[in-house]
Amino acid sequence: MEIAKLSKLITPSGTMAISNKARVLREQGKPVIGFGAGEPDFPTPEYVIKDVQVAAEDTSNHKYSPVAGLTILKEEIVRTSELYSGININQENVLVSNGGKHAILTTFMSILNPGDEVLIPSPYWTTYPEAVKISGGNPVIVDTEFGDDFKINTDQLDALKTSRTKVLVWVSPSNPTGVVYTKEEAEKIYTWAFENNVWILSDELYEHLVYEGKTSPSPAQYDTGLKNTIVINGVAKAYSMTGWRVGWIIANTEVIDMAKKIQSHATSNVSNISQIAAYSALKNGLDQTELMKESFNRRRLHAIEEFSNIENINLIKSTGAFYLFPDVSYYSSSGVISGVHNSIDFCNWLLDEYFIAFVPGEVFGKNGFLRCSYALSDDDLHEGLSRFSKAINDLK
Repeated sequence: MEIAKLSKLITPSGTMAISNKARVLREQGKPVIGFGAGEPDFPTPEYVIKDVQVAAEDTSNHKYSPVAGLTILKEEIVRTSELYSGININQENVLVSNGGKHAILTTFMSILNPGDEVLIPSPYWTTYPEAVKISGGNPVIVDTEFGDDFKINTDQLDALKTSRTKVLVWVSPSNPTGVVYTKEEAEKIYTWAFENNVWILSDELYEHLVYEGKTSPSPAQYDTGLKNTIVINGVAKAYSMTGWRVGWIIANTEVIDMAKKIQSHATSNVSNISQIAAYSALKNGLDQTELMKESFNRRRLHAIEEFSNIENINLIKSTGAFYLFPDVSYYSSSGVISGVHNSIDFCNWLLDEYFIAFVPGEVFGKNGFLRCSYALSDDDLHEGLSRFSKAINDLK
């Protein structure tokens, strides 16, 4: 018997592939340092753990709860969305999901019809195009240039827009580049979407992780009725809670009602314990986030300095999230290294020979680059980048 034809359209997570290879090498006793993980290296805040321990003793949390989320968590999402993001919403505009990925997939399933087109700027997070395809839509890649800091513009959007264009994916700060759009740049994109009656799917999980200047304003600040805007957010990145699997969708009630129908059949409610953990994180503010940011920024500056001192490596200005996206095309495609013809080969060579794991640019839609996460300890960052420098120097 055949499996679904979808199997020929979607690919597994490229970030997970390099992580799995690194894990196998570690199990073999190799001293692997991983730059691939898109998660903070800090523990979840202690107050969250304490609140969860109390909640686990409450037998009401052992039962089903509303599909859209616990009231106390939705209340905190409403409060903090206004406090931090300038978004005025009600509980009816919120659906709590099993992490950001689940929120994105549920959103696409809620608004896409077969053949609808979704504009996705490249480099992109690997899940966006796959979630579109799973939902029956067609991803349309908006190619960007290194010289423009990988930022899109309205001329590009005009050139790609068709009668089937339904959604523009928007993420600033960016995964994988760390780029942050200015307020003025963002407003131009938002105006284009609103005037062309295109949905903006705004992924705002990294909104609190900006190290220079200010984060981009949410499009929901301008689209106060959420006519064209859907916001994705969660506790994974800013609160170091990737494993708790709590994200949410903010949208108009028509979208939320459809998303609730889908989630009711897919997962029912999110784990009550995880929801209480997310509630605790939001309730207790951003003090722990600010401490993480200090460490991330120190590591960011160190990584920029190390890469800048390596011959034929070029960097864009990355001021958000916890990623750099260096241009390694000189080494990945010029025949400098035997058997290396692209950045996938280059990253495999670095892992096999020097035990450092980066994610190749191809999985983000850009050959000749790699994603470097600096969300790892200072010692590992220093050692790993020293190995990278040695790898390049050994070629001379």
